[in-house]
Amino acid sequence: MKPKLLLTLAAIYGTLGGIGQLLIPTQNYYLDASTSVLSINLLRSTSCLLIGLAVVYWLARNAEASKARDAILIGSSVGFGLNAIFVVLAAFSPGVRAGAIWTVVVINLLFAIAFFMVGRANMSTSAS
Repeated sequence: MKPKLLLTLAAIYGTLGGIGQLLIPTQNYYLDASTSVLSINLLRSTSCLLIGLAVVYWLARNAEASKARDAILIGSSVGFGLNAIFVVLAAFSPGVRAGAIWTVVVINLLFAIAFFMVGRANMSTSAS
């Protein structure tokens, strides 16, 4: 897979996930009606970071090989991997309807693996 395709897919996924989390956080995270307003607002605040990362992915999709692009690819592998781990932990938390949450785990693991593999295969040789 080329970095451009991966970064484009991640930008789309991040945008859709960020907007979903901003507008309908309880449905986006499969939470029940007893979720506190504070928790919902914290979920909404993190959607801003997700949308910001989507913009970074979108702008970096046409970038030439560089240390900055390497950092985006490898850092994203770490981010998606950690996210998958914490979504698994969340699936076992009280108040979470865990049915479809496993789809999110699989998608995040696939992105983590893809970012790692694409990052390693397309590492820059420059010192920029």
